[in-house]
Amino acid sequence: MITTRKKKIYKVGNVREDISPLHILKGKVKRMIPLYIEKYLWVENNYRPKVEIRLGYSEKYIYLYYKVFEKEIVATYTEINNPVYKNSCVEFFINLFPSTTDEYFNFEINAIGTPYVAFGDKSKRKTLTEKDILKIPILSSLHKPFVGTINNDFWEITFAIPIGLLEFYYRKKFNKSKATANFYKCGDDTRYKHYGVWSEILTEKPNFHLPEYFGELVFV
Repeated sequence: MITTRKKKIYKVGNVREDISPLHILKGKVKRMIPLYIEKYLWVENNYRPKVEIRLGYSEKYIYLYYKVFEKEIVATYTEINNPVYKNSCVEFFINLFPSTTDEYFNFEINAIGTPYVAFGDKSKRKTLTEKDILKIPILSSLHKPFVGTINNDFWEITFAIPIGLLEFYYRKKFNKSKATANFYKCGDDTRYKHYGVWSEILTEKPNFHLPEYFGELVFV
């Protein structure tokens, strides 16, 4: 049973053109209104890194920019669909058609840009092929496997999700109106285990795969 709570809503701005390369995109998306991961659940260790996220979209892509204020990181996985959630990691879960299906995507990317992507409902999920995942351009501020303290106060991830790729798995066209989603920050095998969420999850045990707690994205 879900306790009554205020639903999170974010308006995704239109960047009006498909942007490439990603370093140009980052500048445009950074001008969008930010949302923040502020709720840290399930572990009482006071580790709560600030996470700023901005979204934009064009005719062909959904663009995401994560700025993570975290100096001590673990980033060891380098192969696509490795368990990057164990590293210093950001995640984005989205359902483009919440009124007609329970299926959603989860995009998980560690601090050096290694992705894990899967699709399905919460009881039956399948990882995307490496060929499909390589269609998602990813730009990270860190590039090599690393464990320790970085020289900056934050690390960044920017990526562009092809809307056509999402439509292929859903087998229908997205009308760019509304979707449901959640945003996460985690690190199961980092020095301080942590689970940060945008739209709060009201359960006793850690679980990000609960679309009933997703917030709403409005494409404006």
